[in-house]
Amino acid sequence: MSQGVLQAIFEYQTAICELTGMEVSNASGYDGTTVAADACFVAKHATGRSKIVVTEATNPQVRQVVKTYAPGFGLEVVEVPHDGGTTDPDRVREAAADAAAVIFQQPNFFGCLEPAPDLAAAANDAEAMPIAHVDLVSLGVLEAPGVYGCAMAIGEGQSAGNAMCYGGPHYGFLAARSEYIRRMPGRIVGETVDAAGERGYVLTLQTREQHIRREKATSNITTNQTLLALAGLVHLSLLGPQGLRELGETCMALAGYAKEQLRAAGLEPVFPEKATFKEFAVRTGRSARDAISAARAKGISPGYPLGRDYAGLDDALLVAVTEQRTINEIDRLVEALAA
Repeated sequence: MSQGVLQAIFEYQTAICELTGMEVSNASGYDGTTVAADACFVAKHATGRSKIVVTEATNPQVRQVVKTYAPGFGLEVVEVPHDGGTTDPDRVREAAADAAAVIFQQPNFFGCLEPAPDLAAAANDAEAMPIAHVDLVSLGVLEAPGVYGCAMAIGEGQSAGNAMCYGGPHYGFLAARSEYIRRMPGRIVGETVDAAGERGYVLTLQTREQHIRREKATSNITTNQTLLALAGLVHLSLLGPQGLRELGETCMALAGYAKEQLRAAGLEPVFPEKATFKEFAVRTGRSARDAISAARAKGISPGYPLGRDYAGLDDALLVAVTEQRTINEIDRLVEALAA
């Protein structure tokens, strides 16, 4: 049984590394927020610095978890405001002076595509570690963080093979360049051979602090959501590289159709000039919360009110359109919001 569990983790780690363009990944964490806190701890120890830069367009829950853990880690958190839906690399470069890491999301919380290679370059120029918070499904069509210079890639795996589960738990992933392998939190599984020469799997690079001197452990956050990660691994393996690309293209096409139909109905995008993947922000012409209530009365859950987290966007709704939706459902969404 232990070999089966270890092999599942090993294959999962391999898949995450392939997708993110990184060289090492650990067993999964609780979700995409706690792995951000873990990544900050890795960056602090790797650089000897204590400032973390986070872009304002990163998921508010991720930012809040980082801020919650920051005092215990001895970290200072600095946020870089967005400019019209995306982040200016020059502002990141300025904020990253003396920083341990820069965390940005791609696509960001508004659904917009960030100038990710430029943000990574800005962080590297300041000798801070670029950390990309990414959507696994998007990596079928977007470049991998390891390719454009990121030190780590983190994120939430729910969209790849997991049900919503009333908000959690899901599984978070953390992948990094090999130079950070001994600072990685959680479990790492390696491949070996046994005394009979048969292939086997073992936990590797485990420090005694992980199990005994817990106050000196690389992480006390990460749990091992192996069952959920296994579901993600099965999903990704069944899709394969071409299937993942087609999945990403389907999301983009359906989201593009929804955006066009909403605009035709008089509901304009909040950031009309920005490219998006499967999410986008739209003006409802009234309070977004009122629009949500009216749509739910018609059996439609239309999106997330951005005014909850961002000043001046009380009339803005974040709409997500995935491969799970149909043209008919999108038309019903448009009808409910336009009414």
